[in-house]
Amino acid sequence: MKFTDIPSLGLSRAVSPSGGLTLRRCPTPPGQPTNGGRLTCRKRTSHTHSMRPVRVPCHRPGWAAPSICPPNSMRTPSPPRGWTNRHEALRSQLTLSPRSTPGGRLQRMTLPAGALSIHPSAARDFTDGRKLARYLEELFDSETGPLGWPGYLCATISRPEAITACLAADHTLTDGYSVLLTAYEIHTLYAAALAAANGKPAPPPHPPTASYLDFAEAERTAADALTAAHESIVHWRQFLTEAGGRLPEFPVPGSDVSGSPAAQPGGYTELVDASTAHAFDRVCRAAGGASFSGLLACLAKVGHEITGSGEFRTMAPFHTRTGPSRSSIGWYVGMGPIAFPLSATDSFAEAVRSAVSGLDGVKDLVQIPTPRVEELLGRPLRDPFMFRTVTFVAPPVPATGTLGGLSSSAAAAPTRTTCTSGSCVTTTASSSTTVTLRPARQASRSPHHMASIKHLLASIASTARWPATAHPTGDYCP
Repeated sequence: MKFTDIPSLGLSRAVSPSGGLTLRRCPTPPGQPTNGGRLTCRKRTSHTHSMRPVRVPCHRPGWAAPSICPPNSMRTPSPPRGWTNRHEALRSQLTLSPRSTPGGRLQRMTLPAGALSIHPSAARDFTDGRKLARYLEELFDSETGPLGWPGYLCATISRPEAITACLAADHTLTDGYSVLLTAYEIHTLYAAALAAANGKPAPPPHPPTASYLDFAEAERTAADALTAAHESIVHWRQFLTEAGGRLPEFPVPGSDVSGSPAAQPGGYTELVDASTAHAFDRVCRAAGGASFSGLLACLAKVGHEITGSGEFRTMAPFHTRTGPSRSSIGWYVGMGPIAFPLSATDSFAEAVRSAVSGLDGVKDLVQIPTPRVEELLGRPLRDPFMFRTVTFVAPPVPATGTLGGLSSSAAAAPTRTTCTSGSCVTTTASSSTTVTLRPARQASRSPHHMASIKHLLASIASTARWPATAHPTGDYCP
C-alpha cells in the first residue's frame, strides 16, 4: 500500500481499447424509505462534520481514494454489501435541518444494515490514461462532498487482464487508517466471494467493530464541556503566541509568492528499505525515542540548515482510535502542535530526545477536535505545514501479492488540496518507509528537501549519527 496522487497511480496501464470505466453508486439516500425505511439518528455530529459543510476549505473538496485490483473473474466488482453493513457511517447522510442556516444544526439520517447496495450507474471508454486520471479527479471532487449521498463513489476500470477499483470518499468520512482498512476489508470480502464461487472455504469473518457515530457523539459531548481556560487550549494559545501568532510554514522557500491557491502536486519517494527502516528505529530507540521522534529530528535538522532557525515547529495529526474503533471507518483524527529546540551542535541522539520532549502532552491535545479548538481560540488553525505518519502493520495489507487466493495491488490517492504543505511517511507491513510530499508552492525545490532527509536517514541507520555532509551534493537546498 502506498499513498500517492491519482496522476501517479499509473492509470495509463489500466486503459485498454477493450475495457472502460464504470461508475457504481448507491441509488437510495437515507431520506427515502427503503428496506425497512429511514431512521433519524439522534446522535450528534462531531465538530469536524459540523464545520466541514459550511466551509470552503482551500477552495477544493477533500477526499481519499484507495485503489485495488480484484480478480478479473469478478466482472461486476461493486464493493460487497458486507462492507456497508459493517460500518454505520457508510449508511448515513448529513443534511441541514429545514430551518438551519450556514453554521446551523445538522441532522443525520441513516439506513439500517442490509438496506444499502451499490449498483453500476454509468460507463465510458477511455484510451488515454491521463484523461482518465483527470476525469476521475474532477468526478471525485464533484460527487464526494460532506452533504452528498452517500459521500463516496466507486469507479472500476476494466481491461482484459485485470480490473482496477477506485473508491473515493469525503475525507471526513475516511481518515488515513480508514483508507487502508477499506482496501483490506474489500480485499477480504472479495476473497470470500471468490472462495464461495469456487466452492472453497471462506476466510474467517471480520470481528465486530464500533460505530463512528457513537464515537462522534461522545467526542462532541466532551469537547462542548471545555472552556478557553482548559489547559489544552492554553497550550495551543501559547504555541501560537511563541511564534507571533503565526502557524508553522514549510521550510523550503517557494518561488510563487502571489499567495493564490494552487493544486498541490504530489510525489512518491521511497526513503528507506525494510532493513534500513529497522536499523533507523533501533538507533532512535537507543537514543530514548522511536522512529517518529527520529523523523522529527531529521526534519528539524534539514529545516535548521535551510532557515537557520533554532526551533522546529510543525503540526501533526494523530489518530484517536481505541479498542473496537481500531477497525472502524470514520474520522478518528486530532491535530497537535509540536515544537522543540535544535542547535547546530546537537547530536542526533540529543535531537531525538528534544523531539520526545516536544511531543510531551500532544496525545491529550489531539483529543479535542480542531474546530472546537478554533472556537475557543477565536481564530482558524488551517495548517500550512503538517507532518504526518501512518504505520499500518495489522491487518497485513500487501502492496502486491495474494490474499486468500486474490491477486492484490493497492494504493491510496488523496485529493490535491491547496492549503497544506507537508509530508506523509507511511510504514507498511513490509517495513518499507515511503513519503508523499505535497507542498503547494514549493514543488520545484521539494525533491531536494526530501533527498536531504533520505540522506540523513541512511547515514543514521548505518552510523547512528548525522552525516559529515548535509546532502550528497554538500547542500540541503539549491
